[in-house]
Amino acid sequence: MTTIHAYDEYEHEPDEAAQIEPAARHVVTPEQRFTSAIACLGAAYALSWTEFALTLAIGLPGEASSHPLAASIASRVLVGLLYICVASRLQWARWLTVALGFLAVALVAPTLAMQWHVFPAGAFVSGAALVCKFAASLYLLSPMPARMAKQ
Repeated sequence: MTTIHAYDEYEHEPDEAAQIEPAARHVVTPEQRFTSAIACLGAAYALSWTEFALTLAIGLPGEASSHPLAASIASRVLVGLLYICVASRLQWARWLTVALGFLAVALVAPTLAMQWHVFPAGAFVSGAALVCKFAASLYLLSPMPARMAKQ
């Protein structure tokens, strides 16, 4: 009996690969992506205030009177208002936030290595904020869920 004929009488078992059910695909809804984007924006906003506190802790460069302290606070407040508009699902705020997020990553990321040599804690906080902004921008690029209907 040749090898080819030896398996002719072998009882064929059902194909196991055909019996395995395909794994259920985890579908992420637009609402989940939007919630993740808002969480990332909130984390980035909190990290920006942490970065501001670290700046105050190490001291202001030059004379304290020449440092734009009010502008630093005002810019963070305005960004917070922008994020509130994003949470309200305003399209202009969404696209402005996406543009600012990508712009921040493009302009700040190259400076992180230099910042690491000067003040590692500040570089870590800045890098974490950039990651949050980048993630939020990517989430906001996906279709946004519609506003909830008022009842």
